[in-house]
Amino acid sequence: MLVYWLFRLTILLTRPLPLRLGYRVAAVVAEICYHFFHRQRRNLNENLAWVLGSSDRRQVDAVARRAFRNFGKFVIDFIHFPVMSRQEVRRRLVFSQWNELDEVASSGRGVLMVSMHFGVFDLGAAALAAYDYPVNAIVDNYGYPKLNELVHSSREKLGMNVIPMDRVGPRVFRALKRGEILALLIDVPAPDQTVVVDFLGAPAEVSSVPARIALRTGAWVVPAMILRGPQDDTLIRPILDVRTARYEPTGDEERDVHALTTLIMQAIEPFIREHPEQWFIFRRMWPSGSAGQRR
Repeated sequence: MLVYWLFRLTILLTRPLPLRLGYRVAAVVAEICYHFFHRQRRNLNENLAWVLGSSDRRQVDAVARRAFRNFGKFVIDFIHFPVMSRQEVRRRLVFSQWNELDEVASSGRGVLMVSMHFGVFDLGAAALAAYDYPVNAIVDNYGYPKLNELVHSSREKLGMNVIPMDRVGPRVFRALKRGEILALLIDVPAPDQTVVVDFLGAPAEVSSVPARIALRTGAWVVPAMILRGPQDDTLIRPILDVRTARYEPTGDEERDVHALTTLIMQAIEPFIREHPEQWFIFRRMWPSGSAGQRR
């Protein structure tokens, strides 16, 4: 309940502010959170130490603090986007792969757009919705109905059709059968929907849901990382890796889930290496104490 009221208060205080002033407020709050949210800070630092291949605490701390600040900016964007005009949302999208996206979107097979808690992940889907692409999003539940309603309604105002994680089923398959886009995240899996694959040189537990849906529906798989640009514009960069989008199943479901998920994570790896400060991963991805030992 506390998180719900804090989020309501944040909306009340920051939505009237100009966007860039909101970013400044978020930077201050992020610094405070970095010092007081001990578990999230510890997990993020351990993950970033692995990504950086460094046990230099100062270096890791510097990147982690930037990640907290970028997450704060994401929250401000999430609050502001529902009241932006379609023209403003479109203005913030910098994208050059319309032909490739149209190719998969018009195939009639549906598109699984797989991302991580990275950059401005919700807003990339919102920008596509602003261009009249039919976008559905599988979203987490937060354990408190009022918070779920608040966050889910904000996403719906962004133009997405929201599908709660605990209601994944016929709605997902119907959306893909209609040839629509389904956006979902892979780096925070539900406990009973995991697969272990190599990621940045070590085994990591990620969601098996994207691969299982793709294998059962024949949908295209498009790993997509939505980067925050240097001037805080939104840059969406779907990776149309032929090996991923056109994966041919072997008939062994578990083997195929592992292989397809591995291809997805391989497509995502370069973005995490190049922009670790834009990855908001507050749960542990790799074994503790392994920083600086990456293969």
